[in-house]
Amino acid sequence: MMALALFLLTAPPQEVESLLAEVSRLKSEVAELNTAVRDRDELLGSVREGLRSMRDDVTELRERPPRPVAAGFLAAPPASSDRLGVAKTAVFAPRIEVDSALRHDTVTLKVKRVEAAAVKVVAELELTPDLNGIDLPLDQSGALFLVEWSTSEGHTYNLVLRDGASGQPVASVPVKEKQSEGRFALVGYRLD
Repeated sequence: MMALALFLLTAPPQEVESLLAEVSRLKSEVAELNTAVRDRDELLGSVREGLRSMRDDVTELRERPPRPVAAGFLAAPPASSDRLGVAKTAVFAPRIEVDSALRHDTVTLKVKRVEAAAVKVVAELELTPDLNGIDLPLDQSGALFLVEWSTSEGHTYNLVLRDGASGQPVASVPVKEKQSEGRFALVGYRLD
């Protein structure tokens, strides 16, 4: 600081004017930079507010219940066939059973949940010859499920979808020598 004062006292007037002009120019640049920083801070604040609003919207969308695919299915279920067993009513604690006193082969089951935008695999199971039935693990109550079944040995028997709460059969499909795969369609509810 003292060196600057000594310089100003001993320097020629042109250099002092040049130095004062440079200081004035630097002050105006600092003022412009302060304005730019303030503008940027305002912009970042509005961006933060927009992101906060979007986060709230995404949270609301995640919490919104899925579209009622199951309700549409129950209102107008498709017809059953030899390859598709359709439960016309909701099924509580669904169970697949083999309707045969004789030996049966291993049946591979793939449980899928049907949503408006996708079909998700819930579980893959095997109904082995030593079992007459198996409970279907559902990951969500009130959803539409497809249970794809397949076998390779060619025994003849019926696969039956039962309501675990009442024990009543709700759909059935035949397993034949030349028909070794098919599906069940149901709206399922867990009984926990």
